[in-house]
Amino acid sequence: MSVARGEVTSVLALANSHRLYNHYIAKLLPLAWLAPDLVEAILDGRQPPTMTLSALTAKALPEDWVEQRRLFEGYATA
Repeated sequence: MSVARGEVTSVLALANSHRLYNHYIAKLLPLAWLAPDLVEAILDGRQPPTMTLSALTAKALPEDWVEQRRLFEGYATA
């Protein structure tokens, strides 16, 4: 089921559809708006050691991609 396609209308419905706890889904959902270059750095293994799942979900992630990049300055861009 997909939030983007409108198949689920709440965090609880999404959690239930994947048999996960709603607080876990709510914690991970903001990562869908992570800056594309940060996602790419993670997928390529170029993220700094401080850019962990715990660090990404510890506090509210800024919506602004520039602010997100400031949080994790030093990730490799090449």
